[in-house]
Amino acid sequence: MVIPASELRRRIKDDNDRMALDADTAARIENLYGAVDWQRLAEKGFDKHGDYCFIYSYPPVRTLRSIPPDAMFQPSAIEPVTDRLNVYLHIPYCSGICSYCYFAKVVDNNNAPVLKDEYIDLLIGEMDMKLSRYNPAASIGTVHFGGGTPSTLEPRQIRRIMAYLRGLPHTGELEVTFECAPETVHADLNKLRVLRDNGVTRINLGVESLDDRVLKIMARRHGSDMTLRSLENIREAGFNNINVDLIYALPGQSTASWVATMREICRWGLESVSVYRLRRHPMKRISKLEQDLYPSYEDGLRMQLAHGLVMGDGGYLRVQSHKYARRREVIQQQTERKRGVDATQLLSVGCGAYGFLNSTFYWNTKSLGEWAAALRENRHPTWIGQTLTPQELMRKTFALGVHTSSGIPRSAFARKFGADPLEVFTDEIRTAEEAGLFEVTDDAVRPTELGYFFGDELSILFYSPTVRAELDALGMKYGMFFEQDRYA
Repeated sequence: MVIPASELRRRIKDDNDRMALDADTAARIENLYGAVDWQRLAEKGFDKHGDYCFIYSYPPVRTLRSIPPDAMFQPSAIEPVTDRLNVYLHIPYCSGICSYCYFAKVVDNNNAPVLKDEYIDLLIGEMDMKLSRYNPAASIGTVHFGGGTPSTLEPRQIRRIMAYLRGLPHTGELEVTFECAPETVHADLNKLRVLRDNGVTRINLGVESLDDRVLKIMARRHGSDMTLRSLENIREAGFNNINVDLIYALPGQSTASWVATMREICRWGLESVSVYRLRRHPMKRISKLEQDLYPSYEDGLRMQLAHGLVMGDGGYLRVQSHKYARRREVIQQQTERKRGVDATQLLSVGCGAYGFLNSTFYWNTKSLGEWAAALRENRHPTWIGQTLTPQELMRKTFALGVHTSSGIPRSAFARKFGADPLEVFTDEIRTAEEAGLFEVTDDAVRPTELGYFFGDELSILFYSPTVRAELDALGMKYGMFFEQDRYA
């Protein structure tokens, strides 16, 4: 007898709904939930309804337009050319396509428009083109390999791109973060050793959940057994800075099953943990599932409160709105810098990569074929973007700065923009402070614990009137999802 997939999903949810959460933890979560004046905060604009997506860039993608391919090389008085860069490299290949993913990716089955060996050649070519136009003498401060799934690369490809990066000027001990998926490293200790031996210093493992059946709904290609073996391998390979990504508010997930995943992760004593609410892109398969499989809006809030509680119990500090660490020294430096006031320049390469040079936010095409064609013709594969005015640069500093460990330093902001942030954003800061989301000191404007909870809503508080008007016309709040997804 074949059981329909919808019935299997229903059984997963029913089982997780029956899963017991210990009384003490349940009571503590309810106490936290009851202590928040949700209605008052909603009236002030701080709620999580709408087209939710983590605010990782500014301006939001739905407001971006076509720009000249080399717009990011135009001089900027406020963001002058720097001698220190953050670098992001996008590797689009994956073992399969997750049901929720809206990033630029392609299945690694030797049928992609561009195979991996040529991709590395083109990636290096794009780096050379951008460095030569921006600042050939610039030193690399941080590197992040994202995707897609960078760990689908073969050892020879890893050695080649890492040898290229090591040959560039860099500052001190280079932070190199490499994203891995469990199905690519659980049985491949050699690949992890190649990463370590060639200069990777930090591994980011995409765990998402330790609930095997929820992982199937997500169309992940691994189970909890692969995840735990992967963690063993990463340690054995010699890595002492490991981060894992987790997702909550998933279909079929309950607060109890979410807490169980977090507690198991805490037992591993990893250096840091990132937690994300599910981003339900309307064009992704996961959004087409039965809507009652998802936790309610209120239970999603409880899950978010739970991660602060459980991670704290596990010995972790909150270091960003969505990140926890054993020690502040292990925070990923790239996320701190690119969202900060200074050292924000991000040279990004690869299909679907976004970057920020001079005062221009740019996004490469998400089409692998288009990206490769541009580079074969020695053209920058720019798709969309925006050159930011001084006013928009100030808004970017706050929209992204609320997701850092220190908030927005007042002296650094004044040094860069010529005014104290309290003078520039008087009303916005007062609104957030009165809501209990900001604390203002002589040194900084930074989120409170509740402010980190509403980090994305604090971000959109600083959207410009022009951006807000564009999103209002689209019926959108966050504006982080593209209109169409033909490239992903």
